[in-house]
Amino acid sequence: MVSMTYPMNMGKKLKILQYHQCSGVHYQEMFRIKIGVLTNEPEPVEGFDFTSYYVKSCTGKINKPAKNIHNIIICFGDNRTARKKPEWVATSKTGKATRTNKTQGFLWDHICPNVEEYKTTLLNLISNTSKAQITGIHLDCIGFPGPNYCQCQRCTTLYKKTQMDWIEWKSKIVTDFVSKASKIVKENKKPFSVTLLPDPYFGKERYGEDLHSLEKHVDFFIVPIYDMAYSTTYWLQTLVYAFRKQTKKPLYVELYAANPGPKQKNLQAAIVKISKYVDGIILATHDSEIAKQIRKNLTFC
Repeated sequence: MVSMTYPMNMGKKLKILQYHQCSGVHYQEMFRIKIGVLTNEPEPVEGFDFTSYYVKSCTGKINKPAKNIHNIIICFGDNRTARKKPEWVATSKTGKATRTNKTQGFLWDHICPNVEEYKTTLLNLISNTSKAQITGIHLDCIGFPGPNYCQCQRCTTLYKKTQMDWIEWKSKIVTDFVSKASKIVKENKKPFSVTLLPDPYFGKERYGEDLHSLEKHVDFFIVPIYDMAYSTTYWLQTLVYAFRKQTKKPLYVELYAANPGPKQKNLQAAIVKISKYVDGIILATHDSEIAKQIRKNLTFC
């Protein structure tokens, strides 16, 4: 069997044509997917179906709601709060969930998902942001930082009172928070989505992210699958296929496209490889001009 795939211009949407030759018979499949962009500028980027922007980043910095684009709120990743309130940081026998924990390799500091004061602040931020003139709310970093987290005194006490299984208890904490956030966003008639970390089978065990429970509360999922090169793509297709098989909710995959980053041909190959399994691709360029150039190069036939 021989297959060739080309991207074609469909205005904003990208049309993927896949030509196949099997036993001398030629046929084609067509996929239309949305193309979004993640940028550091709070303005829509021309040529994309939607733009995403961090209202609250993992640094802890909170920006004003960005009009006419998708607003992202990093939930339990918060470097600033971790510095000010070290007692709120998620802990385990391997140490605190911070960047200084060299055995775990955390990219940012993690707040325990059971700090009620912190969760109230997040829900207030979600409420205020969703009332603005935006196109949607997206929550990132919604769960626990790892399988052994959190074992702080707060979590230990709460867990013992429930008599639940550890994994089920963790996922309930995460799902309950997402449910509350979803209700707030839906009351303001905005689309709502969350990030799933790229583990299609053990996300519940590791992070408390129960895909099947969460899908009751979201309009779509985003899965970030980053690589600096995308020189091979079989692993990317394997991960995306696994997520697609487990949910009927719209599924978007976020690919790394910043500078320095993957070559244009590798990024294009990655998009093609997963196009039949997703409803859209988000290019994490963090720069509007880079995004425009990449998008331009994806529209030839």
